[in-house]
Amino acid sequence: MLTENQNKNQCCGCMACSQICPKSAITMEQDDQGFAYPSVDKNKCIDCGLCHKVCPMEENYVGQDAVPDIYALCNKNRETLTESSSGGMFSILARWVIGQGGVIYGVAFDESFSVRHMRADSMEDAARFRSSKYVESDLTEVYAHILEDLKAGLTVLLTGTPCQISAVQKFLLQKRADCTNLYTCDNICHGVPSRKIWTDYLTILQDKYMDSNDSITYINMRSKKSGWKERAMEVRLKNGDLDEVTKDFSFNKIFSSLYANRPSCFNCKYTSHKRPSDFTLGDFWNEKSAGITFDVSNGVSEVLVNTEKGRKLFQLIKDQANCQPVSKKAAWQPHLEYAAKAPKNQAQFWEEYNSSPDKEALLRRYLEGTFMTKVIRKASPILQKTGLYSMAGKMYKVLLVKKSNTP
Repeated sequence: MLTENQNKNQCCGCMACSQICPKSAITMEQDDQGFAYPSVDKNKCIDCGLCHKVCPMEENYVGQDAVPDIYALCNKNRETLTESSSGGMFSILARWVIGQGGVIYGVAFDESFSVRHMRADSMEDAARFRSSKYVESDLTEVYAHILEDLKAGLTVLLTGTPCQISAVQKFLLQKRADCTNLYTCDNICHGVPSRKIWTDYLTILQDKYMDSNDSITYINMRSKKSGWKERAMEVRLKNGDLDEVTKDFSFNKIFSSLYANRPSCFNCKYTSHKRPSDFTLGDFWNEKSAGITFDVSNGVSEVLVNTEKGRKLFQLIKDQANCQPVSKKAAWQPHLEYAAKAPKNQAQFWEEYNSSPDKEALLRRYLEGTFMTKVIRKASPILQKTGLYSMAGKMYKVLLVKKSNTP
């Protein structure tokens, strides 16, 4: 848990400390970057230490090896595959859980397109959890509800970032919950951008690019409308769409620039093949060099099966997909090995952002990223095709990431 003598890179905003506190002494307060941090009322605090026991930042998976079963996978259902970010593995897990009469906790847009964790007990509702949301999610609704569901004997699937999964697991451990029916699924995480910037981005779209009587009806941050690898953002309106706007002014570019990321994302404790979850999902980018034999043109997932519990479930559901075992080398991704490196001028970005009267102009200026992120963006597709992706990533780690983290 973040304390007075620590930096903000020690808090991932999971809210577990505020949820576990027996005296309600901890509240989450938003800073000027839009990230929530714990604030302790010392008059209420009884020094029980539970806040530290549930903190996922007090774990450290970095550098710890593991040997998960790794697959490249595509959902056989074409419609589901099209609506998914990559290969549709989440939907296969979700369908099994719903079939057990269970519930799913995942990330969705609410009615105002804020990003938060929600609960679903049908495939129709769970469909909202498909596709990436490149914004930090609000976990407020998860802790108490997931505890109630497990006590009721329901099968539960929880999805989220690895630090979020770890936080909920540690919370449930302190509550002595029976987690036999809990399945967890994290993602290979790049980082979580600020909800504040996302809200400002939506305001810009509404104020500058939409008629006053129009409204947003649908957002997909990983639309396959123009192909899986394009990673295009799609925004539909009651009266049309914003395709022309998002070609140049996409929130995805703000996400990939790293400027909007939470400080703890550059101090991630979960960048390794050792994972807190039963399953880990990501995009599988090396399909050509890995010799994948099935059609991946509409997206393919990288699936890490991390636990014996996960292996047993995978055997029950794998027939719903085209899947092929792959090696660690073929499945290598940078954020299974090291955290993203913060842009050197990130502090300058935030100083300018919070004082700028023209948020759009400033975002447009920064969203292309640093020189290095531009190089990586252009080089990655070539490296993936040639099989040199992992080699280049390891060189990047040695030359830049390690160097940047050296005191």
